[in-house]
Amino acid sequence: MELSHTLDGYWVLSGHIDPEYQDAQATMAKVKEQFIRANPLIDSAKVVVVIGEFDQPINKSLASMIIDGANSDEASC
Repeated sequence: MELSHTLDGYWVLSGHIDPEYQDAQATMAKVKEQFIRANPLIDSAKVVVVIGEFDQPINKSLASMIIDGANSDEASC
């Protein structure tokens, strides 16, 4: 999974799902739900999922801060 933040404020979760092993729509819905739960200050209406690659200009520093914060939260659990 990759996390991107667009210039207009959307959070984009993207990745490839192997349909042989997983239901892509159900998996992406679960990923979105978990991301929103882990980041309650983010507007859930601005979180979208993309099956495949997302090629759009992103705010890499902001996305990196969220990823780093999520990783430090996992380490503290």
